[in-house]
Amino acid sequence: MPITAESLRLGPWRSGVNYSLPAEDMPPDGLYDMENCTVGLAGEVSKRNGFAKYNSSAMNSGATVTACGQVVLAGTEKTFAFAGNKFYDVTDGTATDRTGSVTITAGNDYTWDWVLAGSTLIAVNGQDTDGIKWTGGSANAATLDDDSRFTTPKWVTFWENRAWVGNINGAADRVWRSDPGDIETWDSLGFYSLGFDITGLRPFQNVLSIHTEQGIHTLTPTGNSTIPFQQQQRTQRGTVAGKSIVTVPGERQLFVRNDGIYQWSGGSSVEKISLALDDRYWSNLNVSRLPYSFSLYYPAQEQVWFFLPYGASQTTMNSVVIYSARLNAWFGPYNGFSRDSAALIDDLPQAGDFAGHIMKHDSGTNDDGSAIRGSFETAAIAPFGDAIECRWLYNRLLYDNEGAHDLDIAQISAGIVSNFQTVQMGQTGALLNSTFVLNTSTLESNVSGLTSDSDLFGYDARTRLRISNYNTDETFTIRRTSLQYKPIGNVRQRKTGIE
Repeated sequence: MPITAESLRLGPWRSGVNYSLPAEDMPPDGLYDMENCTVGLAGEVSKRNGFAKYNSSAMNSGATVTACGQVVLAGTEKTFAFAGNKFYDVTDGTATDRTGSVTITAGNDYTWDWVLAGSTLIAVNGQDTDGIKWTGGSANAATLDDDSRFTTPKWVTFWENRAWVGNINGAADRVWRSDPGDIETWDSLGFYSLGFDITGLRPFQNVLSIHTEQGIHTLTPTGNSTIPFQQQQRTQRGTVAGKSIVTVPGERQLFVRNDGIYQWSGGSSVEKISLALDDRYWSNLNVSRLPYSFSLYYPAQEQVWFFLPYGASQTTMNSVVIYSARLNAWFGPYNGFSRDSAALIDDLPQAGDFAGHIMKHDSGTNDDGSAIRGSFETAAIAPFGDAIECRWLYNRLLYDNEGAHDLDIAQISAGIVSNFQTVQMGQTGALLNSTFVLNTSTLESNVSGLTSDSDLFGYDARTRLRISNYNTDETFTIRRTSLQYKPIGNVRQRKTGIE
C-alpha cells in the first residue's frame, strides 16, 4: 500500500566533491567524499574506468618510466618513453631502444620535460648535459647542440620558432633562447635573468610565461630584431611544479603551488581554484614532494588530471584529482596506483609507472586485472533543520542499467547506528530474437532511469549515504537518490557534560 512520506532528493551532483566542508553543510548537489569515481556532465556519479598496459613487455628490465609522450616526426606518429637509463620508441606498444650514445641518468626524480620543436623532439631533465633530441624514424637519440652556452637545463619549450631552456647549471634564474628556425644555434647574448629560480616554461596566449615560485614573468615579442622580446614580471605567485602547468579552454593557465591549485588568465594576479580540496584532502599531501607533481589536459572530457603525493611520507604521485573545466568542479581522487610521468597518447591519459610500463588510463573496467574500489558519500542534510527529528524510511536510487552489478549502500548518521545493505542494480537479458523464451528470458535493456530501493533506519535530524562497489569488472552510474522520511517534530536531546 502507498507510504505517506516526505522526500529528500540528493543529486545530480554537478558541484562535484568538496573536502573543505562538513557533510552537514554540503548542498544537495555536492559530495562529501569520493574515491575512484567521476562526475559527468549531467551530474551523475560513475565508477571510473580502469587502466591496462600500453606496452605488454616491461622496458629496461622494469625501470621507472620518467617520461612518455606522442609526437609526429617525419610525418609519422611516434610514441616514446624514457625508462631508467634508456630512451625508447614505443610506437604501437613495442619498445625499441633508441638510446644510442647519449647519457641518461636513471632516477625516479629525474623526470623529463619535453617539447616538439618543429620536426624534432627535445627533452631535458636537469641532470644530463645539454638535453637530447630525436628526429624519429630509425634514428637514435642524440645530444642537443647548445654552442656550449649552458648545461643541465631543467625546462624546455618551443615558441616563436625558437627553442627555449631554463634553470641551467650555475644559473637557475636564467632562460636561454635559440636563433629563430635553428634549435641548435644559440647567441652568446640570447639569455634573460630573472633573479629567482625558474620553476617552469610554457607559452601562453601571445607570450612566453616563465614561472618562479615568486611570480610569473613574461617575454613578449617586440618586432624589433635588436631587442626581440620584452621582459616583465606579471604576478607575485608562480608554480612550484613546472610539469603541473597546463592551459585549458577559456585562456586559463592552471598550476600547482604548495597551498593548492591556481589559475592565471594573463593579468596581474592569480586565483586559487582548489578551495574545495582544502582541509580533508590537501592537508594530507606531502608538500615537500609537490615540486615533482605533474598534470595533463584531457581534451575529450575537458578535464585536467593532477598527479599528487597523498600521505605525509608519500614520495611518489599516488593520487589523481580531476578538475572538470566543463562543470568548474572537482572530483576524485583516483587512487590505487603510483605514477612518475604522464601524457596524452592515442587521445587518452597515459602514465609511466615504476615497473617499465606505460599505463593506458580511462579504459576498461579493471585496473590491469584488479578490482576498482569506487565509492562516494552524499551530503547530510537536515530537511527541517537541526531541531526537527525525522524517522528515516527508505532510499530510492535512480541509476543506469549497466548489468547485474551489486551496490553497497551504508547509512551514516550521528544519532543512528550505521547500517549496510547490498542491492543489485540492473539486469542481464536476452535480445528479442529466436533465442528469447517467453516467461523465462529477461528482455535486454540499457536504458537509464531504473530505480531500486534500500531500507533506512532510525530517528535523527539528518543522515547521509555512502555508496560503493569494490568488485572486479562491475561498474555503476548513479543519477540521483531520494531519501524518504517522516518528520517527527521537536525532540529534546538529553543534556551532556557536568552541571
